[in-house]
Amino acid sequence: MKTIQAEIKNRKGNTLRGIVTLPGEGRYPAVLNLHGFGGNMSGYKALHVSMARELAAAGIGCVRFDFYGNGESDGEFDEMTFTGLLEDTEDLWRWTAGQPWADESRMILSGQSMGGLVAALAAPRLRPHALILMCPGAGMWYGCRERSQAMEEQGIAFGDIEGLKFSHAFNYDLANYHPFRDAKGYQGRVLILRGTADDLVDDKVCGTYLELYGPDSRLVHIEGGNHNFANIPARTALNEEICRFAKEVSQL
Repeated sequence: MKTIQAEIKNRKGNTLRGIVTLPGEGRYPAVLNLHGFGGNMSGYKALHVSMARELAAAGIGCVRFDFYGNGESDGEFDEMTFTGLLEDTEDLWRWTAGQPWADESRMILSGQSMGGLVAALAAPRLRPHALILMCPGAGMWYGCRERSQAMEEQGIAFGDIEGLKFSHAFNYDLANYHPFRDAKGYQGRVLILRGTADDLVDDKVCGTYLELYGPDSRLVHIEGGNHNFANIPARTALNEEICRFAKEVSQL
């Protein structure tokens, strides 16, 4: 297994920092994984680290970066916009495709929670070989403009997200998109994963994505998993499903 610390400049000249996990030397299928709201490339309790290592053991590379305004990347959390997340995803995708260790014809786009929402909206343009959505956070779109308007009417200038300063500008920007309408057009294979104890993303959201993508998609329920798949059986099952799907679509 080989680990690379990586930096890229996004289209606005800001530095994004990340980790690439590879099976070793050579050229491999690669997963670009997008983290969730208020999170970072490692995921909750290193959820995405364990996924990357399992993928590498299965012969598949994994690329994980902090979005602008998150984690080790440039910027502050209150500078993050939803459009910026989509732009970062496109920049990271093109960077990954140009690396000597990445098989451009077998690149998979993946995301968890907010990262799943971003991945779903980016997929029609990027046209990945396959798409993985872990508890895709479409719910954050519903009422986002109204929530910020109500806060501003009460004189609340920003949200306090467990110590992170959250700008209303993010919600106003997000309101310009639609989680399902703007995800239309992707025609590759899709794996959707939801924990049965997830209290943030329900089966209705996942079922809507399932209908959107058609016969080349499937929804897998992870028994006992919450939004972050935060127990050992759920994490083990999640990684097994992801690795099985990634190997299958990569024909490994």
